[in-house]
Amino acid sequence: MPEWSSIMDSWGSKLLEAVQTVSTMAALGFELEADAFTKLMQQGPHLLAPTGSDLNIHGQKGTVLAGFHYDLNFITIHGKSRFPGLHVWLADGRRLPVAIPPGCLLCQAGKQLEWMTGGHVKAGMHEVIVTDATVSAITAAKAAGRCCWRVSSTVFSHITSDQVLQPLGHFGAAAGAAEKYPPTAAGLQVQRELEAIRLKRQ
Repeated sequence: MPEWSSIMDSWGSKLLEAVQTVSTMAALGFELEADAFTKLMQQGPHLLAPTGSDLNIHGQKGTVLAGFHYDLNFITIHGKSRFPGLHVWLADGRRLPVAIPPGCLLCQAGKQLEWMTGGHVKAGMHEVIVTDATVSAITAAKAAGRCCWRVSSTVFSHITSDQVLQPLGHFGAAAGAAEKYPPTAAGLQVQRELEAIRLKRQ
């Protein structure tokens, strides 16, 4: 597919632009400077990471496609998948299925956003699992002769590696924030997270 690179570069750029817009809106909503987040993202190691699961093989109810986790980056963004299965946990512990309306994007807070808000915004816990709704969608896709791959073209936006993560503005005055979220280079935070989940050797 010779146009693969250009299509994915275009999609990734649009997703990153959406993150920058959301970041500006969030900063203003938090009563920070409009560029409080976006200026820290410039030249960051943003990652477009398409993932896929063949539901012809992994389509049994209960199959875990992505285990319970949070994202280590700043904000994760992606569009609607052709097959349901994404679940998120709310702050009160409730687990809910995610339904993204057509034409909309989903943004999920990562650990770096949690760090810079002193824990005011928590990194969102989530998982992808085959449910009854997934199985129904697989059955319908097979009946219509459609592809049964579940694909997510996701952008993981990051704070630039040499920028310092710390609670910004008034978030730094919250009780315990400075101790729980000490000044840490973003690149070092990513390294530690990868070591903790054994994706990088210590």
